[in-house]
Amino acid sequence: STQSTGVALVSVCLATEEKREIVLGMPGGVYDAKLNSPAAQEAVKQALGEFKARAGKSGLLASNDVILVGDVVDIKTQVVAGQKFIITIKLGVTSNSACAANAEHGFVSTANCADTENLGTHSVEVISQPWKTKKYLFGDFKDVEGPALSSYWSE
Repeated sequence: STQSTGVALVSVCLATEEKREIVLGMPGGVYDAKLNSPAAQEAVKQALGEFKARAGKSGLLASNDVILVGDVVDIKTQVVAGQKFIITIKLGVTSNSACAANAEHGFVSTANCADTENLGTHSVEVISQPWKTKKYLFGDFKDVEGPALSSYWSE
């Protein structure tokens, strides 16, 4: 029918406009990323692993501490020499034994830990460079609000 052809044509035009907007975006500009994209999920996973490694090296993470992981608040992306992800996440450290009992590999979700008073909002930069041997580089870690964890990130 003519009506369904018109709808399809409008859909194609809108899709083309969306693509054009992305292509014409400012080179090096920062854009919202889709959290459910595999690349974004991997960047979050890499950031958490790096935080755990650096926290262990810092000497600030006690043997009975676990890393408390809350929601990803925001994730942005930027094309650099690779793809930079700027991840804003709820994160904390707890020594609560009930939380530790629910931890896996040193991490516990806020869904499984009531000790959220140590939870803060933090921002971390992850750069994905899949063509290199070391596929991920890590940039700044910033305390946005709540308990400070940036000292755990220092190398």
